[in-house]
Amino acid sequence: MEFYSKTDQGRVRSQNEDFIYASDRPIGQLPNVFLLADGMGGSNAGEYASRLAVESLISDLRSHPEQAPVE
Repeated sequence: MEFYSKTDQGRVRSQNEDFIYASDRPIGQLPNVFLLADGMGGSNAGEYASRLAVESLISDLRSHPEQAPVE
């Protein structure tokens, strides 16, 4: 599989607060994972919030591989 990921800061913000995770390898019961957390533009630590959301989900998928995340 070949894939690409890209975000854009948009026209208003000076900093891109989005966070992307892309993997073509299995994580838990998922054969691949592609996530995008849209940053909280203009909020304090929006880039931290989007990164934390994605990293927390990936960590949970790895910590509980026996659980089906999607039903």
